[in-house]
Amino acid sequence: MAGHDSPDVRHATVSRLLTVVEAAYALRISRSSVYRLFDAGQLAWVQIGTSRRVASAEIDRFITAHTEDAAS
Repeated sequence: MAGHDSPDVRHATVSRLLTVVEAAYALRISRSSVYRLFDAGQLAWVQIGTSRRVASAEIDRFITAHTEDAAS
């Protein structure tokens, strides 16, 4: 069984929950823009202690929800 410090566990955690900086990088926006999206209710986040994290699935959802089709 893998321990908490195994690479598999660390990778699974990193890929599921992103820091605000990582979420900003994934969306190619500023950190303050991520906080604005939080405040506007457009991007969901998870509170862990005093930190906010964004699920990678939430990043995918946000991108899909804000993707527009090219005009025909």
